[in-house]
Amino acid sequence: MMKIASYVKSCLALALVATLALAVNLARADEPQTLKSAAQLVDDLKAKIGKQYDIPQSIPYDVLACEQRDHKIVIYKTGEDWNDPKATKWEWIPIESLGPERGKTFGHVDECKPALNGSVVLVSSSGGGVAVVRVADKKVLFFGRPGGNTHSIAMLPDGNIVTASSTGAFVALFVAPDPETVGDSPETSPIVQKIELNGGHGVVWDAKRKILWALGYEFILGLEYNFNKTAPELKEVYRVPVTDTLAAGGHDFYPAPGYDAIMATGRGVAVFDPETRTVTDVAKMKAVKSISLTPDGTLMLQRAVEEWWNESLLFGDADDSKVGTNSGARFYKGRWFVNNEFSEPAK
Repeated sequence: MMKIASYVKSCLALALVATLALAVNLARADEPQTLKSAAQLVDDLKAKIGKQYDIPQSIPYDVLACEQRDHKIVIYKTGEDWNDPKATKWEWIPIESLGPERGKTFGHVDECKPALNGSVVLVSSSGGGVAVVRVADKKVLFFGRPGGNTHSIAMLPDGNIVTASSTGAFVALFVAPDPETVGDSPETSPIVQKIELNGGHGVVWDAKRKILWALGYEFILGLEYNFNKTAPELKEVYRVPVTDTLAAGGHDFYPAPGYDAIMATGRGVAVFDPETRTVTDVAKMKAVKSISLTPDGTLMLQRAVEEWWNESLLFGDADDSKVGTNSGARFYKGRWFVNNEFSEPAK
């Protein structure tokens, strides 16, 4: 009997240890993610861009790309031959989705971003059209026409939309409809506010600071939002010069997963620290049209080799190793299809 009692006591003790360990692990899982600093991102990018580094043999993330030859947005399977139609996981062709009159505003698609945990894709185009497209059924939930050579789009926490236009030199704010009220063909949403920004090329929502950052040729603007869904307004609260940095002539502006920082390209690659509102140079490199990182740090660049496009997306290493190629394609930007927790923190 004593042996049985001792055995039962040991089992109870082990069960208690296991329960405590599970509780600790669950608590850790609920803890907010500690983001790495902008300085760490600078160091990590310097170790990879134009250098020899270990590229993973298998990458568990798809690639979202703006393709200008056929004026469409594509999700490709990583590690497969993009010339093979089976490597195309999803595509959105504006002229088929919206008809010829609206579809023509998506000539030269130039921005594509996953949002809302990958359930939608944000799209902008030099042709002046912008859209929010639901991935599951390709339904267009928002359509607007900011014009002015639109180069970027971002979603605010209430679903309203912001864009940046380069030759038009402005940031535009739109009221977006409730997705559940959108019919088969969404109404064209009007612009409710414009803010001047020379060479507007990038917009990113900063959830931590509740600021919209916008990149232009000479400045990064910090814009405060009033969080009024039906009567929204942005107000400039910060103006950060970039003319003496590699972000000058600003082009791409994109968060890095796991970092409290935004990557910027212009005359090369730089990092913007939203906490100190400073820009640090990383690498001088011409014609970097887009930059993206996976959560485990795998780099992807679109570096133009013909005018503003490339038929390949690159790992950014010294050998110009290719993430993927579609012969004759005109890729303008490429994004890893991963969550943007800088703008949309996990709940």
